[in-house]
Amino acid sequence: MQKLLSRITPFIILGIAITAFAFGLILLAYLLLIGATIGIILFAINKIKERFFTPKKTINKPRQGKTIDSDDWRVL
Repeated sequence: MQKLLSRITPFIILGIAITAFAFGLILLAYLLLIGATIGIILFAINKIKERFFTPKKTINKPRQGKTIDSDDWRVL
């Protein structure tokens, strides 16, 4: 019995490793599929938002104030 078990053990371990690898690939595929689906939904929502809710155009006013240059620090 011990001899038979020692001959079968590598095959059992190999089977478990192959099963775990296949499960990992399937899990990765599902995660990628779910991520792509969420990305497409967010993309569609953003396009709908851009289409129907365009932001109002604002007039850019020149900023008032003084730009402090590196040489002006000595004067302050």
